[in-house]
Amino acid sequence: MSGPDIFLSYARTDRAVARLFADSFAEEGFTVWWDASLHSGETFDEVIERNLRDAKAVVVLWSPRSVASRWVRAEATQADRRNKLVPAIIEQCDRPIIFELTHAAELAGWEGDTSDIRWRTFMEDLRHLIDRVSGEAQAAAAAAAAEPAAPVRKPLRPGNDEVIVSHKAPERSAPAVQPVAFARTAERADEATEIHYLEVDDPELGDATFDLDSASVKIGRSPPADIVIAHKSVSREHCMIGMANDELFVSDLNSTNGTFIDGERVSRTTILPVGSELRLGQVTLRHAVRPGGDLDADAGAGQRPPRTAAA
Repeated sequence: MSGPDIFLSYARTDRAVARLFADSFAEEGFTVWWDASLHSGETFDEVIERNLRDAKAVVVLWSPRSVASRWVRAEATQADRRNKLVPAIIEQCDRPIIFELTHAAELAGWEGDTSDIRWRTFMEDLRHLIDRVSGEAQAAAAAAAAEPAAPVRKPLRPGNDEVIVSHKAPERSAPAVQPVAFARTAERADEATEIHYLEVDDPELGDATFDLDSASVKIGRSPPADIVIAHKSVSREHCMIGMANDELFVSDLNSTNGTFIDGERVSRTTILPVGSELRLGQVTLRHAVRPGGDLDADAGAGQRPPRTAAA
C-alpha cells in the first residue's frame, strides 16, 4: 500500500496532544498523516478522504471535544468499516455508543513517555494491525501479478475497413449450404493456431462447417455471397462476418428477418464470441475454434469436416 501507516483523527482543540502523538509515532518508525500535513492549494476534504482510505491504521484520539466532532465521528466510522480503527482515550469521555464495544487504549494523561507500559501495549497492537494490513495488500498484489495479462486489442469502430471488406464470389449454382474456399496460409500449419469456424445447426439443412480464415465473408441466400444458405428466411445478402485481432465481428446487411447473436438482434457491427449462437432468420450457426493442426491432418488424409448440406 502506498498510503501512510497511520491516519491521525482528533478534534482541532486537541491539536497539542495530537502533535505529541504524531511525533511519537514517527519516533517509532511509522509514517503519519494528520491535517498539519496539508499543503497550500490542496482540496481539504479530498486529501483527507484519500489518506483516510489509503492509511493502514486510523488512530482516533477520543476526548469530550472529539466525541462532539462530526468530522472525527465520520472518520472513526469509515475506519471501523475498513477494520483498521485503533482508538485511544486521551481524556475521560463517553464515546459514541457504536464505539463503546471497541477496545480503546487508556492514554489519558500520557505526556510522551515512550517507555510507559500503556504506550508500549498500544504500539504492539498498532504494529500488529499495520503488519496485517500490509501483508494482505502484498498478497493481493502478488495474486494480481500472477494472473495472465489480458491481450491488448486494437479498438475497432463499427464499419472499420479492417472488419468489413466486401469479397465477391463468381456466379454459380449452389446447394442449400455453399462451402467457402479460403486461401490457406503458413499460419494454418501451426498446430497452436486456432481456426475459427461456423457450424450449421439446423435439421432441415443438415451439417456443414465453414472455416473462417479470411478477412471477411458475406453470407446470403444466393451468389455472389461467399457462404450460400438457401433458406427462405435468409436474405440474398444477409450479413457480413469480419475478422480482426483474432475476433469475429458480425454486421447485418439490412436483412429482412434479422441477424441475432445469442437472441439479441444485431443493429451495428458486433463481436461474435466463441461459443455464441448466430441466427440468420430461422437458420442457426454456432461459432467455435479448433487448432489449425486438426485441419492440416484432415487435408493430409484427403478428408475435411462436412462443409455442404442439402435442404
